[in-house]
Amino acid sequence: MEDQQAGKRTLTLPITLVLLVFSLIGNVFLFSQYLQGKQDEQLRTGQHIIETAQQAAANYNALINEAAVMLELNEKGVYTDKLQQATGAAGLDGAGAAAFIAEAKSIKGEAAENHATAYFAEIRKTLDALHGRKEPYTEADKQSLTALRQSLESQAAIIAEFDFDAAESRSSTLQIATGIGWLELADQLETEMSK
Repeated sequence: MEDQQAGKRTLTLPITLVLLVFSLIGNVFLFSQYLQGKQDEQLRTGQHIIETAQQAAANYNALINEAAVMLELNEKGVYTDKLQQATGAAGLDGAGAAAFIAEAKSIKGEAAENHATAYFAEIRKTLDALHGRKEPYTEADKQSLTALRQSLESQAAIIAEFDFDAAESRSSTLQIATGIGWLELADQLETEMSK
């Protein structure tokens, strides 16, 4: 009898160990899938941040060009309501910069209040008002437009410091998703907008 009981124990222990090993392997597999899912989510976040930075840079360049063309055409004596079509900027806004700053606030866990949207709405309103003029700009208009252009250029210089090449590397994109190397740029943009 004792020999049979000893034999049962030897089979029970190996079976239990095999089941335990399979259970551990399954847990490790499921945990690795969880980690992979989190990393994929971070990668998508990083790609979105890079896209918003690219859109912000494009918005800034377009607004700077619009202001420059407006000044140039006004100097040449072109002041009609067709000026807006001539600049090719109808409806252009700073949605990219606003989204860029919103992403930074999201990563930092701050409230989503974003003054950038109101800032660019005011710029759009100013530019649209000047587009509708059918007479030469006053000196005050020219100074205002020049100051606006300079402000946009300084903001464009800030966004140009962003690492746009991060999109080419998975690890760099993941770093962008965690806020490395660009959160301070969003803060600088907000500071520049409040001037």
